[in-house]
Amino acid sequence: MADFGTDEGGGFNAISRSYKNDPTIEHYVKLRRENPDAEIEVSVVGGMDQLMFMEPELRKFGFDPQMVAGVLDADPEAISALSLQILERTIEARDLARSGQTHLTRRGLVVPDKLINWLIACMLDSLSWTDELYIPRDLIVLIRERLGGSNLEYEQASAAHQKRWSAIIVGGQLKARGIEPSFRMLAKILKVSPTTVMRWFPDGEFEEEIARVSTWFDENGQMRSLSDITRRPLQTK
Repeated sequence: MADFGTDEGGGFNAISRSYKNDPTIEHYVKLRRENPDAEIEVSVVGGMDQLMFMEPELRKFGFDPQMVAGVLDADPEAISALSLQILERTIEARDLARSGQTHLTRRGLVVPDKLINWLIACMLDSLSWTDELYIPRDLIVLIRERLGGSNLEYEQASAAHQKRWSAIIVGGQLKARGIEPSFRMLAKILKVSPTTVMRWFPDGEFEEEIARVSTWFDENGQMRSLSDITRRPLQTK
């Protein structure tokens, strides 16, 4: 494995050594704030000694120690291969849980979270240790999955906000044409359930918002001029 993050006298620079002696986030933030432009080598997980110790555990769950050795050298192909394998094992575990085979987890046939977390930490630290700092996309997907996946709460809230906005626009357009919109009508147009549309408009906001936006359209449902619209801004909650 390569050596890096050295000072002129050899070995890690003083700031990196200081962090490695106390690798807490409190210590790291203090060092970074005091040395905003310094190169701080942050790897503290992994290494050949740890790999030798972990070899039985890796083999137990089907991970090739030679591939993990490549990961420790920041080989992008090894990192991608390991990330994909962990994702595949995650899918298998999810399918087993859905089928009710939770006993397999108890029998140790599902990769434990602590092992997955250690492998991810090894992959990240190897990128710092070798000064590569290139994260393969397979690892990005794996980390994102561990953090909650692509359908995070904020993403769901953003999507709901956009659909609520669409409901207001469509509802206002219908009202301008003389059609009184309903939850069921908008739900059918937006391909959601009526109860979902109802949740978007608590406390009687439905009629209020749609009535305001209906002034943006003429009786044919065509949008009025921009100058007219800007005089009637939409105030969504």
